[in-house]
Amino acid sequence: MEHVMKQKEKLSFKIIVFTVLNKILELSSEEFKKGYWEEKIKGNYTEKVYHSDSRKKISQVIEFFSFLLQPKYDEDMKKKSKIIKEKVVELKKKLEKKEINSNTFRSKKLDLMKELFEELNYYLERIHYLKGEVLVDSEEKDYDNEGVDVA
Repeated sequence: MEHVMKQKEKLSFKIIVFTVLNKILELSSEEFKKGYWEEKIKGNYTEKVYHSDSRKKISQVIEFFSFLLQPKYDEDMKKKSKIIKEKVVELKKKLEKKEINSNTFRSKKLDLMKELFEELNYYLERIHYLKGEVLVDSEEKDYDNEGVDVA
């Protein structure tokens, strides 16, 4: 997703949040499946094409969305985020000890990231984010960034 800033347009925290939410919605409309290699025969050679793991993609976006919002968390969100992130750490340990395979890890992590996303939505509702009353940058400046690529 590419966004080129026009003259007098500013990149606010709110725009970033809505851009990430849009990306999450976009990724969630795809089937969640593991990554795989596909071989395509092209003339005299075989080309290998990797199709990325959509579970990993959406998990990463949700996780980094939580990192983006983390400095603004209320106490309830801090507690819930900590619990979910501790569960992810436990999963990673199980993967490293080979108690679970990478496919199981990805599926279980996706479930945890869905839980985190749900909690993030409750948090955004608690702070009336959609009404635009909170999470607005207090020091936003009007930069002249014509043609600056911010994606």
